[in-house]
Amino acid sequence: MPSDILTDDSLALTTAVPLTRHPAAVYLSMLGKGSRSTMRQSLNAIAALLTNGECDALTLDWAALRYEHTAAVQGALLEKYEPTTVKKMICALRRVLREAYKLRLINLE
Repeated sequence: MPSDILTDDSLALTTAVPLTRHPAAVYLSMLGKGSRSTMRQSLNAIAALLTNGECDALTLDWAALRYEHTAAVQGALLEKYEPTTVKKMICALRRVLREAYKLRLINLE
């Protein structure tokens, strides 16, 4: 798996986004207190993986992710975590991308 896919500098937000328009913040706000912490950690780990530790869940531009990013993330996570943990983390990623779509930040093309 190409390591440059997992360290993409262009994935950091360049301008502040209101939390009501930030897909990760919107997703996390829908969760209960206990789940929110767990899923925030998962999203922080994914964001750090994608940006070589430069971003967290709220500073990553989730709408900029492409297929090659998500495919590489899954492979990298499987090398580091147990499959059940990876499944949970990928679920969080999917939900954030779904929120980005609902917020009209991405389309399905």
